[in-house]
Amino acid sequence: MPDKGRIMSQTYYERQSKLMELYKECIIKNEMKTNEAVIALRLIGFSESMASSRMHEWASQSNTNITETSNTKNQRLKKKISLEKYILRMELGKKYYDKYVKLLEKYKNKEISENEYRNELMQFGYSKKFAEYIIGKQE
Repeated sequence: MPDKGRIMSQTYYERQSKLMELYKECIIKNEMKTNEAVIALRLIGFSESMASSRMHEWASQSNTNITETSNTKNQRLKKKISLEKYILRMELGKKYYDKYVKLLEKYKNKEISENEYRNELMQFGYSKKFAEYIIGKQE
């Protein structure tokens, strides 16, 4: 029986893996909330149950309390944001990503309200939870 899984490029797979490692670090260092981590893992492509089990597995790992500079933390967050944008662009496709960027610009310029922005995101096929997560990331 043929595999009906999603075919992905090597670049996409590597970036997805890097993003997953960054999420793991954030969860271990308690920088992400539980529900935020599950939604973020769902962005990568995990199912609800797999994302929650993965998150609980990572949360149970010990925090070594290694001090890090704010510069290191900022670099990690910048990498995470960059990889999230890439994954989102690849998930939406070129056509919908351009619409998403225009919609985001309208929201940032206060041309549309938060409710209108959420409704537009939901028209892209996102759940209400995920749309609220994206709005929270923008703020």
